[in-house]
Amino acid sequence: MRRVWRAALSAVIMASAFSGCIKAKVETTHEIKPIQITLDINLKLQKELEDFLDLD
Repeated sequence: MRRVWRAALSAVIMASAFSGCIKAKVETTHEIKPIQITLDINLKLQKELEDFLDLD
């Protein structure tokens, strides 16, 4: 039984010793991109306005 405890204790000590040596580097970049908006024109309304404003 003592052997199991010693093995578990040594495993915990080794894990904690090696975990302190690990380094992680995280880089974040923020980029602002333009937004493209497409507008659809109602052609029926445009045609009616042209007919209404037609002075011929």
